[in-house]
Amino acid sequence: MKHSLRLEHIELSETDKELLETKLNKLEKHLATPYVADVTISHDTHHIHGNVVRCTIVIEQGKHVYRAERSEETVQNAIDAAVNALQSELRTSHERRKEHN
Repeated sequence: MKHSLRLEHIELSETDKELLETKLNKLEKHLATPYVADVTISHDTHHIHGNVVRCTIVIEQGKHVYRAERSEETVQNAIDAAVNALQSELRTSHERRKEHN
C-alpha cells in the first residue's frame, strides 16, 4: 500500500518498517482506489506513563475519512493497535454500505 510516513522524535528499524508495510497491506482489501494513506509515528517522553509511542493512521477515500490513533509502549504494539482499530472501522463502514445497496 502506498502511504506517506511521518516520524517525530523516533527512528524506525527495517523490521518496524516491514511490519508497518505488512499491516497496511492487509487494509487494502477493504479499500477501493483511489485513496491516500498518511501514517504518523511519534515518540513522547513527557507522557504521564513515561515513554509512549503514538501511531496515527489516516486514510482518505473519496468523501470518506478513516482515522485511528493508538498509544503503546513499543512501536510494534502501537502499529498493531492502530491497524486493528482501523481495520475494524473499515469493516464496519463496508458492511454499512452493503446494507444500503
